[in-house]
Amino acid sequence: MVCPRSTVADFRDAPVTHFVSLIDPDESEVPEVPRNAQESLQLVFSDLDDIEMTLPKFEKYSAPQEEHVAELVKFGRSLASLDDWGLLAHCEAGISRSTAAAIAVLTAAGYPPQIAFGIVRRICPEMLPNRRMLRLADDFLGTGGRLYQMAEVHRRKAFQRAGYEDPTNVLLAEAQAAASRPRTLLDRILGALPGGWRALVGSGARMRALMNQQGVAPAGQSPFASGGPSPHRI
Repeated sequence: MVCPRSTVADFRDAPVTHFVSLIDPDESEVPEVPRNAQESLQLVFSDLDDIEMTLPKFEKYSAPQEEHVAELVKFGRSLASLDDWGLLAHCEAGISRSTAAAIAVLTAAGYPPQIAFGIVRRICPEMLPNRRMLRLADDFLGTGGRLYQMAEVHRRKAFQRAGYEDPTNVLLAEAQAAASRPRTLLDRILGALPGGWRALVGSGARMRALMNQQGVAPAGQSPFASGGPSPHRI
């Protein structure tokens, strides 16, 4: 199960034995661990991928590091010997960091990379797994770049279906264009301002904002809140 931070409470009584909480560095409200969780892992970093890390506007944010992904892999390997478990992973938007974390954990627990990726995609069709996290996970898991490549292909196809360009590529093109021209006084003033709203950092949050504008139902909404069918067990 994956969800945004805003709906973690809906999973309070869900069959969650293992809980992964990914929060932003400046987040003051930490979600409560589900009632049935036996183990939990909390990691703190922003939703940045390798491209965004090169952009000046994000230099003040904390990207996922090797030690974060190492913790996810360790958490997943601890599940390999268990007969029955239920995983819930959340991030701010329930689209990028949490889906990448779930894929990494499942692969570490023994699922083949393609199966792990497919399970999470069925749970969250609008997912945009953080590519940096999966690139690092490939290194730890020895999966030969397969997780990263699947995330890259999925992302490209997702934006092709949506009919617009990947916003990360747009940001990169804008930064390259800005770097090629002289900086004006206005550029220097704008550059000194804060980096923007935290909720719009990362592909997941930007996609969630777009979905909210279009009136799309939130991903990861717990069926336990409405009496619906059980979520996919992993």
